Amino acid sequence: MQKIILGLLAVVLAGWIACERSTLSSRPVKYVAYVGFNYSDTTKARKNNYSDSLHIIAVEDYLKHINAVTEPRPYPVEYRLVSFQCDYREDTIRQIYNVIAADTNIALVIDNTWGRHSSHAKDIVRDRIPVISLSADYNSLDFGNNAIFLEPNDPQPFYLIQFIRSVLKAPSVGLITEKDYLLHNEFEKVIRRYGLPCDTLLSEFRQADLRNNLVPKADSARVVRRLRNILAATREKVILVNLHSAYGNFVIRALQQAPKGEISPKTIIGIQNFTNLNEQELEDLTSEKQHTIIRYESTEDALPEEVYKHKEDIEARLKKKFFRTKGADNNLRRCFDAMNIFEIALLAGNSTRREFVQYFKKLTDRKITILNELYEFDSTLILKKEPTFNRVHGGKTRSFPTQINTSGNPIPNLRVGIDVIDINDIDVRKNTFDCNLLYWVIADSQYIQKEGYVDFSNISSEEANRYLIAEERDSNYVVRIYRISGKFLGKFKSFNFPFDRHELRIPITALSSSDKIKISFDYSRLQINDKIEEFQLNDWDTEKYFVTLDNQLNNALGSLDKVTFDSTDKAKYLEKYKNLNVHLKVNREPWGAIILIIMPFLMFSALPIFMLFFHKASFEEVGELIITSFLATVAYSINLVQISPATDSMNLAYVFLMLTLGVNFFCFIYVTYIDRQKTGREETVAVAGEKGRRKLFRINGRIWVPYLLALLLFMLLYLLFGK
Repeated sequence: MQKIILGLLAVVLAGWIACERSTLSSRPVKYVAYVGFNYSDTTKARKNNYSDSLHIIAVEDYLKHINAVTEPRPYPVEYRLVSFQCDYREDTIRQIYNVIAADTNIALVIDNTWGRHSSHAKDIVRDRIPVISLSADYNSLDFGNNAIFLEPNDPQPFYLIQFIRSVLKAPSVGLITEKDYLLHNEFEKVIRRYGLPCDTLLSEFRQADLRNNLVPKADSARVVRRLRNILAATREKVILVNLHSAYGNFVIRALQQAPKGEISPKTIIGIQNFTNLNEQELEDLTSEKQHTIIRYESTEDALPEEVYKHKEDIEARLKKKFFRTKGADNNLRRCFDAMNIFEIALLAGNSTRREFVQYFKKLTDRKITILNELYEFDSTLILKKEPTFNRVHGGKTRSFPTQINTSGNPIPNLRVGIDVIDINDIDVRKNTFDCNLLYWVIADSQYIQKEGYVDFSNISSEEANRYLIAEERDSNYVVRIYRISGKFLGKFKSFNFPFDRHELRIPITALSSSDKIKISFDYSRLQINDKIEEFQLNDWDTEKYFVTLDNQLNNALGSLDKVTFDSTDKAKYLEKYKNLNVHLKVNREPWGAIILIIMPFLMFSALPIFMLFFHKASFEEVGELIITSFLATVAYSINLVQISPATDSMNLAYVFLMLTLGVNFFCFIYVTYIDRQKTGREETVAVAGEKGRRKLFRINGRIWVPYLLALLLFMLLYLLFGK
């Protein structure tokens, strides 16, 4: 009978595995193509900081995640990655895209080349191939509205001109530009559109003259001298710079080398990365010569939680060489955005190249969302990203007090900082923990009343105190420092008690979208390497500490306009609200649990099994011991209720309690059964004058039941506590 049961179980298990494998393998396979520069040649990849290698690894990981989706149902197609390398050669781009166009099994292209490369394939892409470009510029070319651009430079001329007009309120501007840099044409269009008087001071720089992205040494002194003369002669106070960093650095060098007073104080504002000189040099320049430098940024330093964990996973599996440069985190974020957009298209029921092309065409001037990520596109399928302007002035680097939104309108800027002083008293039963922290709000005096839009969403209003410590003023800036002490709410799951791990999370929430108020976070004090050592918790070990910048999506909080639900466009009224999350992972120290819970229950469950192996023990002796063990377990369970974090939910300690009671109960039933089965023989032996002793607790001369019971006990213990 036992063999029959085991055979049936084996057949059922094999059938289930076969069905699972057939379900997965029966899906058709299509491909996502990645087009990049260098990844096969190790030397070239190293010079490129392994950028393409990181992109390939990240996209492959996300495709594995997409292929593993089972809820609500698996996607109908399995997607795999195929890579193409152009090696910085513009003539190979058309060849690559012709190969892709001919292979209908390639459903999507992830393009990590630059605009001057991808532009050669625009007629191949148009209306035929869905493309997500990670870094290329759009350059006003016709891709047929089936190419998405995640991080092009095209919006920068609009943002910079709007900032000069509406924030700096400059009546005119001086322009230093590269005419063969395609952004030059976009700058001219925007300047004409808004009628901003512009004096083109210098336009002779050409990208073609650079050697390895550097100006030839022989020309350096001449270029700096020319710039000094131009900047000294112009009356323009605001200088707009549209240059690659090789030329942009010379603008800064000209200001540095000019004697004090030769060049009147200027405000230099330029495209992203127009200079790659370090901040100390820029601060020294602005302190000594009274110039102002305004830097445009479009990326956040902190990563979303999912991207942060993906980065950790890559670092654990592979070498850390991929994250030696600052831009590596942003590369990972772009892959995350690209694959999110791809998965949104899959959720909309698309799976083939033609369907993706049609879906992308419908995304113009629309929003789409997945989980807590919101993506908004303009009419050319450029992903909208909020601009950020930082000012270097008087030897200090600060966020500009007034920013602009993606529509170009000026909005208040609040700089919020935080420093966690202490975390203690984790109460899993009440789902709370104690925290003391400082936070501060920095804003222009006209905007400081907006500080109410900063909130701590998990603070317990009944058991926490918030009070103002100090208020300081520096020029037009107001700094208010607050202290918060008290209970914060957690989301603790206690099933793994007494070996439970928890994540304490302190979210700082912006209650206004970035279209109305720019709220940027200063978390530099939270990134100190030994910060985790400051958190000393009783009964808990600190495991990991990190900071993420996440989003919360809501339907236009506080909107004066009527919000009407549209079933065909659910993301229409959604807005993105920033959350800075401070994470501290802790795990319960094990020794207290082992001594107070594991050891007693282990003894209570092992003792009755152990007694079954005593072949000279009588029924009365074994039964009495099992009953004693059972009663001791019941008595000890009263103490367990006091130790356990929750009485209304299951945890491992309760499972161990039930296991111990079950072992005692089964042992008692087993002993009783054996005793009754051999009553006749025992009576015969008693008549013969022998004492009532049994040789062994056996069935048909075998003692396999106690062994089986012991084996099952150890297996259950391993399943419960093995991890």
